Amino acid sequence: MNPARERAVFYLARFARTSKQVADYLARKEFTPEQIQDALSYLKEHRYLNDDSFAESFIRDKISHKDGPYKIKQMLFQKGIALEISNRLIAELYPVEVQQENAALLMQQKLRARQSASGLGPAEREKLFRFVASRGFNRYVIIQAFKSL
Repeated sequence: MNPARERAVFYLARFARTSKQVADYLARKEFTPEQIQDALSYLKEHRYLNDDSFAESFIRDKISHKDGPYKIKQMLFQKGIALEISNRLIAELYPVEVQQENAALLMQQKLRARQSASGLGPAEREKLFRFVASRGFNRYVIIQAFKSL
């Protein structure tokens, strides 16, 4: 086996990675573009590397951590997953109803930590809204989550 393939397999041994992550790793190790492409082809051919299944597993994990779709898309983009793939998988795996439930759970957790669930003033509501938005949820989902509180 050539050195680029060996390095790539070694890199994948611990965690699942994307094609971009493997290519970036091999580039940092100063392999040529031809060697990198050969290693990626080998990994895909032997099913060690599959961006779709990586993205699906990643999205499921982030949903369980109550991250919103915008945050998940951004993280997938940074890992080299195409926007079309992330949009399709998020639409399939993360329906709006589940987003609303997760946003409401985040709000409840935040309110429980502050011990003041009743009598939210405008400043507290705005702070809570910004917190949930920072976790990657859109305005519509957050408003619906507020209604369910």
